[in-house]
Amino acid sequence: MKLSVKRIVVAALFVAGIFALKLRATAPNKIEPQTWSPGCIANVPRSWGVFRGGSAQSGLAFEDSTGTLRFLTNIPCDGTPTVALEIHRTADKTPTNN
Repeated sequence: MKLSVKRIVVAALFVAGIFALKLRATAPNKIEPQTWSPGCIANVPRSWGVFRGGSAQSGLAFEDSTGTLRFLTNIPCDGTPTVALEIHRTADKTPTNN
């Protein structure tokens, strides 16, 4: 009797496997690409240099070729952001020996 139950279980699993493969074969294989468009686009002038990072507290930071850092905190949609803080590098003063 136990052998008969095992045969029924094996046969049921076999039929279920074939049914699953049949469903898989008939399912659409085309994968639709996910598209996303940003809700806001801002422009940063190339002359502001390289993006250096950002944080919630100080905003986005850019550094140009002269070492000037620009921090942007309020960035408008469809426009150029206003610089909240700009830090310029100056030449080092030579110390005087008195």
